[in-house]
Amino acid sequence: MKSLIAILFLPLIFFAISHVETKQELPFASDYARFVVNRQIEGFDCLRNGEQYIIDIYSDIEKFYNSYCNEIVGVNLYFKSLDINQFQKNVNGRIFKTQEVEEMQMYQGYTNLYKDFRYVNGKKINIQIAVKENEVIVGFPLILTGF
Repeated sequence: MKSLIAILFLPLIFFAISHVETKQELPFASDYARFVVNRQIEGFDCLRNGEQYIIDIYSDIEKFYNSYCNEIVGVNLYFKSLDINQFQKNVNGRIFKTQEVEEMQMYQGYTNLYKDFRYVNGKKINIQIAVKENEVIVGFPLILTGF
């Protein structure tokens, strides 16, 4: 009898596990976001950049992300200021300073909260941060739209 119950519930358990989506929890409480997407999305001003499009979102950033996550190639979040150490804790990641470029402090790191990544100098990278005088740009997996 126990074997029969196990056989009946096994497909149900497999179905439930296979249909669970892993939602990425990014820190969307930014001033605005710039998304790089694979196609032009109706209802949004899209700037064509080669084969991709750039869309600026000023409100409901997380809603846009969740609605179009399959189209998104990269995310840039813009902040007036950002505590790098606190941000590192918020994304459960490892962030390290890489260099200073044109009066900007550059950081790179990795978090398991974002699925995509690039290899940079042999390391998995999916966070890039540029700290300028009046703005901080956080890019997932990299800052794809310039500084």
